[in-house]
Amino acid sequence: MCGQSTRPFHHRGIGDASPGDYRRCQHCGVIALERNAWPHREVERAYYQTHENRPDDPGYRAHLQRLIEPLVKARPPPAHGLDWGCGPQPVLAGLLQDRGYTMAFWDPAFAPTQPDPPGDGWDILTCTEVLEHLHTPLNTLGTMVAGLRPGGVLAMMTEWPPAAAGFRRWHYRRDPTHVAFYGPTTLQWIATRLGCTLDLPAPDIALFSRTGDLPQ
Repeated sequence: MCGQSTRPFHHRGIGDASPGDYRRCQHCGVIALERNAWPHREVERAYYQTHENRPDDPGYRAHLQRLIEPLVKARPPPAHGLDWGCGPQPVLAGLLQDRGYTMAFWDPAFAPTQPDPPGDGWDILTCTEVLEHLHTPLNTLGTMVAGLRPGGVLAMMTEWPPAAAGFRRWHYRRDPTHVAFYGPTTLQWIATRLGCTLDLPAPDIALFSRTGDLPQ
């Protein structure tokens, strides 16, 4: 993330379902899977297809509402938005359309034609359960923020890592496509780096608001 040196954080150990060992940055706080354990793109895509994030699943819809409710307060409709990394089915985009937003969606694996933003940029960008998959997170997030108009909101959902004592039992790291984890300290570092203000309205939810021109 920040180019600073990292230290060993968690060793997989015998019988551990984790894909590899982890290191933590003492500067920005990101916890990253060691690079030799990162999956290839074709492995990622095959694993994504095992996810059952269906629009008719009430549990999944309720899960997404945790992001929708603070987003509606921060940037109410009408507004133009892009669901970045929508997966095989753009469930979140559909739920936001039901709330009065005009939504487009994009995913590098499942909807590879990226729509052009309207006017001076998107009013909202959503990114749910995506951040932990990114191999070049700062570059990707910079591109997302650049696609927002000034005052636009990037709404993200990613599970925050537990304290070190609970990391071994944490289910989220067992997904072989999850290569990094971001808690509040790292999210604040990202917001400062990208020239955004940050609101953390609930655990695992982050709202980045673009304040103006991007930092050089």
